[in-house]
Amino acid sequence: MGQKKRGFFCLTGWTGTVLLLLVSLTGQGLAQTENPAAKAVKSSPQMMPYVLHQSFPRNAGEGRPEQLFFDELARALFKDAGLSFSEQDQQPWKRAYQETLYGPRHVIYPTTRTTDRENDLKWAGPISRTFWNLYGRKDAGWTDQKLADIFASARIGVAMGSAREDYLRKRGAKNIVSVPRDDQLFAMLQAERIDVVAMGAASVDFFSNDPENQGIELGRLASYRVCYLYFALSKDSANGDVAKLQNSLEAFYQDGRFLAMRRDFDLSADPDSEFIQALADPKNRDIGCVDIE
Repeated sequence: MGQKKRGFFCLTGWTGTVLLLLVSLTGQGLAQTENPAAKAVKSSPQMMPYVLHQSFPRNAGEGRPEQLFFDELARALFKDAGLSFSEQDQQPWKRAYQETLYGPRHVIYPTTRTTDRENDLKWAGPISRTFWNLYGRKDAGWTDQKLADIFASARIGVAMGSAREDYLRKRGAKNIVSVPRDDQLFAMLQAERIDVVAMGAASVDFFSNDPENQGIELGRLASYRVCYLYFALSKDSANGDVAKLQNSLEAFYQDGRFLAMRRDFDLSADPDSEFIQALADPKNRDIGCVDIE
């Protein structure tokens, strides 16, 4: 009986050794047949395509011509710079920002270049400029209020996770109401859930012309900041890629492609306007935001 047990354990050990060898050889064979492109991406994340987070929403009825322009500009510049990319459908801004902040090779636009974001992302631009305004209904009694009084008393609606939200809190606004998308702000204003909206002039003009918002007459209450907008890339993006993107943008400014593309989307494109000259001026390449007192 003892001899049978020893023979059994010997056979079992020999069989286990053979199985291990087979598994090892099979693993080596799979590694050798792995897709070369997949191996390249694993060994060098810099070979991954950039993920462009689209500005235009999936529901075309909610989109604005300016958003279409930014998406087309992004595609054209990345192609011109020779940088591969894929596209991600529009997401709530806060989610897209978090993915760009912590994920590899993501790109969001147009993005406000603030001091607290400066070192967390890499930047190419500017591609637009906006005045940060507060708007309220003309019949609601906020028109003659000072900025400090509005900050102290008004319910101010703003896009969740936006630079405006954080800044308004720092400026002392007491009652911030944040929503996932800025197109929701007009509905909240109409339902009297907020008193004031914080958004750019282009967005206000677009939403004001929406038939669903015809009953709302808005007036500008105050301008409190001017900001240049950029492509914001994940921090792991290669400096050489950012330089290529910036150089392509400079070429678009110089040879007229930037203005031609704006005209294609019926956006302001007067080369003599202060807006276009400010964007094309090399002196404004690293400017983020400037307060208006």
